[in-house]
Amino acid sequence: MSPPATTDTPWHRTPVPSDCLEKPHIAAALAEDTLVRRLDSGGVEGVLHEAPDRSRAVLGLHNPTSAEARINLDALLPELADCTWHFLSGSMHTSHAADGMYVHLPVSGTVWLTAAS
Repeated sequence: MSPPATTDTPWHRTPVPSDCLEKPHIAAALAEDTLVRRLDSGGVEGVLHEAPDRSRAVLGLHNPTSAEARINLDALLPELADCTWHFLSGSMHTSHAADGMYVHLPVSGTVWLTAAS
């Protein structure tokens, strides 16, 4: 398992708009006993917050590079490949291919997504 995420990176200090934090599926993934994993996909920084029973997840992705980034969510998180992702906040667009759903992040873009199993 990856080391726990820290809050020293400004883009993930506040993961989602405050009005989203009260929604049960988001609150479950951001509770005190949440499992937090750092992720890396070709220079794109990520953090995954999961409820202890892994039934809920909130994913944050940030592109610190100087070019648009393309991330295959199924390859990044194969254990969540069957989940449907829902947009929370940020900037992105998606595309689908035979090998899964891709998230496209603009330069310096950040996006927050949620999923439930």
